[in-house]
Amino acid sequence: MPVAVGSSGSLGLQGLRVLVAEDNWQVADALKVSLEQIGMVVAGPVAIPSKARILAAEHNPDLAIVDVNLTGEMAYDLMDWLHDRGTPVIVISGYEDLPGSLEKFAAILHKPFTVEALLKAVRRVMGEDRSP
Repeated sequence: MPVAVGSSGSLGLQGLRVLVAEDNWQVADALKVSLEQIGMVVAGPVAIPSKARILAAEHNPDLAIVDVNLTGEMAYDLMDWLHDRGTPVIVISGYEDLPGSLEKFAAILHKPFTVEALLKAVRRVMGEDRSP
């Protein structure tokens, strides 16, 4: 999943703070490496919703990427809390059917996804990508 530094469209994302909440260490590590390679500052990854709240309160992220299911606990409350704080949330999930209430979040990525799909979602959410 890592991407080359300097990928087109990534310059505007440098320095942005992102919270990563994912319990699969391989996915979490790939997210962290990919986001850091384009210059984003990553808090986490963290696998427990309560720890994600603590990190978010400490780091005040510009964006959060949150898996729906964190170590067997549905992360809906965490995502709502982040959303209510004004933090855009990109939801990632291995589930095919998700509740309609998740439509309020900035984007939804279904696993497995490519690094290109992740970065396109991040750029769109952060206003860096004007394509539909």
